[in-house]
Amino acid sequence: MKKRSLLISILAGMALLLTRPKKVTAPVIQEDEACYPGTNIKIKPGDLLFSPIGKSESKYVGHVGIVNHEDKVVHSVPAGLIQDSVVNYCRKFRSITVFAPKTPFLGIQAADYLKTLYEKHSRAAYRVFTPLGSSDEVQYCTKTVWQCYMYGADVNLGNLSKEAKAIHPQFLKDKKYLIKKGAIR
Repeated sequence: MKKRSLLISILAGMALLLTRPKKVTAPVIQEDEACYPGTNIKIKPGDLLFSPIGKSESKYVGHVGIVNHEDKVVHSVPAGLIQDSVVNYCRKFRSITVFAPKTPFLGIQAADYLKTLYEKHSRAAYRVFTPLGSSDEVQYCTKTVWQCYMYGADVNLGNLSKEAKAIHPQFLKDKKYLIKKGAIR
């Protein structure tokens, strides 16, 4: 009797697993190309896009990308520096919070540095335990953003040491220089 009951429980559990609805990702729709998808938040060079964790191939514990002059998001992943369209970047993350420099010109300067960094080091090695101020040939997401603002706009986001390593992206949310523009879901 117990074996039969156990067998029925196992079969019921398997049937439940097999008939469960599959998770479907809603499409990211960008109605106005000058704005972030599903928002009226204008895309500007130097904007920072923070995410707590990825949902598809991106399984980061925290991530940040920076917008360039072509409204693409540049970020560091193990394959190197990559640039995604805003829509593609938004598809990778459950939620994104957009921050911008209080002074827009600082964002332009950071994006200027980003252009050079990306052109010269798009195949940068990915290492989290590398100092923020060290070689451009080794990157991780926080370091990329920090360097763009530090060396492009003379702004030390988070007032961090050039020797600091493995800095979580949240430490870049410096209220002295940045404002929260809004969220993308």
